[in-house]
Amino acid sequence: MTEIRSGLVVQHGATRNLVLPDGTDPGQGDQHYSCVLRGKLRQGRRERVRPVVIGDRVRFTVIQGSERQGAIEEILPRRNAISRPQPSGGQHRKLEQAVVANLDRLWVVVSLAQPPLNRRFLDRILAAAAHQSVDAGVLLNKIDLADAADPQPLLSTYAALGYPVHVLSAIARDGLDGLGAALEGSIHAFVGLSGVGKSSLLRALQPGLELRVAEVGERHGHGRHTTTASRLFWLPEVGGWVADTPGMREFGLWGAFQRELSDCFPEMLELAPDCRFRDCMHRREPGCAVIAAMEDGTVDEERYASYRALLTELPVDEFDQRR
Repeated sequence: MTEIRSGLVVQHGATRNLVLPDGTDPGQGDQHYSCVLRGKLRQGRRERVRPVVIGDRVRFTVIQGSERQGAIEEILPRRNAISRPQPSGGQHRKLEQAVVANLDRLWVVVSLAQPPLNRRFLDRILAAAAHQSVDAGVLLNKIDLADAADPQPLLSTYAALGYPVHVLSAIARDGLDGLGAALEGSIHAFVGLSGVGKSSLLRALQPGLELRVAEVGERHGHGRHTTTASRLFWLPEVGGWVADTPGMREFGLWGAFQRELSDCFPEMLELAPDCRFRDCMHRREPGCAVIAAMEDGTVDEERYASYRALLTELPVDEFDQRR
């Protein structure tokens, strides 16, 4: 008799995915099934790069006579997902590249020292999360370094916008208790540029965690302890799941249009009703409440610069073009 089970995708590979079956204790050894995608699901690659990603809930058939092998039959509806346009170098027509699904919170990890703080990247990820209905927060890492920037201005700016912010040092273990409490009992993802310390934070939260990740079904390679594939890790010390993703140098807003962008910035969403024109894009329009607030210091100037930079990347939808 065919055995069908449900589970959580904890690692995405080129040809196989690791799935943890429901009802399994994630801390009790290797309980995963190595699963292929059924052909009908692989057809989804015509419209998106990854039909299944870490965090997906799936139904899979256990392959009889095999050692913990399976075939994914169905991807269950997602609560949310973080997606981006396929990075440059792909096809001319951009495809959707989902990164992680069913998140309770997406944390943007930034460095206060090396690599240098990148406000544009930070605001890009926060806007992408808002557009895709994912709660987000900010992790300010490397506070222990001598050349670390003062975290207080960033802490004040983003906390005032409603984002949870943690000031951390993976090396000195500063702030880890508060972060661990925030991760308990839920699924989270760390996203950041290469070198900001995502993997170091995970090892600090869960000492002994092995982060050298190889593609599912391939041989384990040798080299530095850096992330080479997306993986959802169970942290027993915390009691929650955290995704560690490869450093992303390019992250766009999938499916967003220019007129939607201001809704992804909480301060602009609040001020927009006070603009003179209902369709104000907060660029040069007279009577713009956002520009006025930026000029008097109510809206952070760097945040506004991030908005303007993102605006140039987004398309104008057909409705706006006909106006």
